[in-house]
Amino acid sequence: MGMTLLVPGSCTLKTVDLVVFNAKVYTVDDSFSVCEAFAVDRGIFIATGTTEEIGARFRGRTQLDLQGAPVYPAFNDAHSHLFQVAQGLRYVDLRGAASVSEVVERLKKHYDLFQPDFLVGDGWDQTIWKNKSLPDNEALNNAFPDIPVYLRRVDFHALWVNDRAIDMSGLQPGDPSIPAGEALIGENGRFSGIFLENTYERINAQIPPMKDQVLADCILEAQELCFSMGLGSVSDAGLPLKQILLLDSLIKSGSLKIRTDVWMNPSEENFTRFTKPYRSDRLDVSAVKLYIDGALGSSGALLYAPYADDPANSGIQVTSDSLFLSVCKKAYERGFQVATHAIGDKGVGKVLDFYQQFLEPENDLRWRIEHAQVVAPGDFKRFGDLNIVPSIQPSHATADMGWAADRLGPERVKGAYAFQDLIHAAGWAPFGTDAPVESINPLYTFFAAVTRMNLNFKPAGGWQPENAISRENTLRGMTIWAAAGSFRQESKGSIEPGKWADFVVWSDDLMTLPVEEIPGTRCKMTFVAGEPVYR
Repeated sequence: MGMTLLVPGSCTLKTVDLVVFNAKVYTVDDSFSVCEAFAVDRGIFIATGTTEEIGARFRGRTQLDLQGAPVYPAFNDAHSHLFQVAQGLRYVDLRGAASVSEVVERLKKHYDLFQPDFLVGDGWDQTIWKNKSLPDNEALNNAFPDIPVYLRRVDFHALWVNDRAIDMSGLQPGDPSIPAGEALIGENGRFSGIFLENTYERINAQIPPMKDQVLADCILEAQELCFSMGLGSVSDAGLPLKQILLLDSLIKSGSLKIRTDVWMNPSEENFTRFTKPYRSDRLDVSAVKLYIDGALGSSGALLYAPYADDPANSGIQVTSDSLFLSVCKKAYERGFQVATHAIGDKGVGKVLDFYQQFLEPENDLRWRIEHAQVVAPGDFKRFGDLNIVPSIQPSHATADMGWAADRLGPERVKGAYAFQDLIHAAGWAPFGTDAPVESINPLYTFFAAVTRMNLNFKPAGGWQPENAISRENTLRGMTIWAAAGSFRQESKGSIEPGKWADFVVWSDDLMTLPVEEIPGTRCKMTFVAGEPVYR
């Protein structure tokens, strides 16, 4: 396999920038057709066909003989957090830490290397510890009495901090500004060190911001990571204005090439700057991000009935009804999509109720519910009735399956992570990762969706396998459906004439390979607008 200059041939041939041939090209067009070759000019697919057909029409300045390798439209992560992925490259990675002591050990190693004035870590998960209860901060206080420590749970809905960070916040137990359930209290009557949702955000805001150049460097590192995994497009689910403008500046400088679909935070600052959706080839700002509840792993998802393992708790509503409706009204009037984080069945139900106040049955506004992890039986049909888009993250199911039944109980869990049921109800769904909550690697998305197994091939046969998704629809979810989720299906998401030439060359055919071999495959090349951005 190689890229070489094409020897000039007949003058009757049209000269184009790139000809790709001898490939197995999954176009992901309406008929899910497969071809052998295509031509690209000025960043656009201009023709597809057999190797012979394309060779008879076009002379490429560059030609790529793929010797039978599979080609797919570049993958599109329809729900991720690019800035958090980028910033996490400079913070302490706590994913997979098997105990509190291992968390502290990783923090100490980082501190010994860099001697920072504060510590930030991402990715701890108490559900994999022997003691699965949320921790207190005694170990953090003992190890780091003099500097603030901020540790974000893997779902980014629970913050674990030491007393130094609490002291800097000025908060005290009983503070009336703390919403109920958002600050855990220990047996001594003091804060335990765990804060949830809005109070999490208050304390998290104490973390000194990265310098602009450092953050820009991190974004470009994250871009390279994405390209190496076959991603040509990502969404960033909820950004302040400053970060949106940084993306725009990096794009205009030519350094940021990945296509980014930004959902802005519903701040006055954002709505003042963006009075209507903004779209360019590399940057879209056309949606507003809202939250209705927390996460299941930190017991903040809003449920109709209490948690099976916490009978006094039914979750947290993080945005009031009045504020939620006022943002929806503003978005509706200005032509923005609304994309709402809703995980619990009551959270999903409330969002459906709110959306129904704005959406006619035949609308094409594509308002979205992100995650929709627990859905009441009667609410599935409402997605289709109102043309509401369920945005799903297949790897959430395989990450959470070990404890989901404990949280929900044996009956309610049957309606959890029901991705095939959601696709059946709505007709389609964009797929994402919610990175850095899960790995941003789209290969893991594909494997989890198709098999309902983790990367250790557990459980055999898959967890709740009735909600496994076909390979064809999984590929659609990662490409054309992801594009449609942001109204970009006419520009990307399939290999068809007139669309941006974003495509990926893979080592083995994901559509035919035995499932046990899928995790061992890899991205070989990624192209955006016909330009090789990874090889």
